[in-house]
Amino acid sequence: MSFNFSAFTKDLKSLGDKVTSEFNNELLPFAQRTSRMVQERIGKVNVDDISQLPSEYTELAAQCNNIERLYKNVLKITGTYETEGYDYPTNVQESFTEFGQNLTSRVQSLSRATTPAEAQAALLSGTALGGSGSAGAGGEFKPPKTFYHALARATDGSVLDAQASQRDDPLVKCLDQYSSTITKIANARLGQDQLVATKFNKPLTTTLRSLISQSNSIQKKVDAKRLDYDLARLNLANCSSPAKEPQLRVVMEAAEDDFANTVEDAINIMQNVLDNAKPLEEFLELVKAQLAYHKLAAELLGGLASDFEALVEDKAKKDGSASSARESGDFDI
Repeated sequence: MSFNFSAFTKDLKSLGDKVTSEFNNELLPFAQRTSRMVQERIGKVNVDDISQLPSEYTELAAQCNNIERLYKNVLKITGTYETEGYDYPTNVQESFTEFGQNLTSRVQSLSRATTPAEAQAALLSGTALGGSGSAGAGGEFKPPKTFYHALARATDGSVLDAQASQRDDPLVKCLDQYSSTITKIANARLGQDQLVATKFNKPLTTTLRSLISQSNSIQKKVDAKRLDYDLARLNLANCSSPAKEPQLRVVMEAAEDDFANTVEDAINIMQNVLDNAKPLEEFLELVKAQLAYHKLAAELLGGLASDFEALVEDKAKKDGSASSARESGDFDI
């Protein structure tokens, strides 16, 4: 097969023309814009030589940029809600098999108890009444790693040995009641976290990716068109050749039209962004999720405090009666 030098030369020239065209149309203007931008920022360009943007544009851009800044800053914090163990004590080393399975079985037993005897049995026994622990992959029990779940495990009645449990039945009852209540609060916290993730974090992330990205893109385009226009004006103003002036004027007028049209497009796009972004509604969802959790926690702890006060008063009365009996010398054998 013979080498076609003529075809090779033609292809090489075509490639060279393409590279030259891309350089002139893309790389060269980009380099010129970058150089101009640097000069503006370091103050080497007269303010009068920098085209001013319409106030409507600058106000819309500021609003869009404020929403972007707010959303990004907030998501850095609320993204924590998507990590289960964000409040888990770092110094805790638990035996999840021991605490978790026992706690789950007791809570399930208490919820299924229909008589005082069954409730008492659930409190004093680690055997569930037909219940089973939560299981992860492969049947391995995986209790949640949160602060309140850890507290519930630490205060479960099973932390007392068998003899202590038999001697201090009221204490075991108090511990299990406390542990059960704290578990409900812990589960409510997980519910809050899920609501924040789905009803707040996700909408904010979607807004940033779909709407705010449009605002950012069109603002960059406006900046580029403005720089092109100002460079075209500068080239025309510095032209010393009457022969080149008409061509430079055409370039300047075309750049001016592109700049004006792009600004108009940007105003429409950014107004649409602001019309569809719903920061007030989204922050309301955050408040509602937090309120539901804290309200339930307050109600559960309030009820628990009342129950404990009654138990403390009852114990004080019993201790007082026992003390009176000892003082009078009356003892039951």
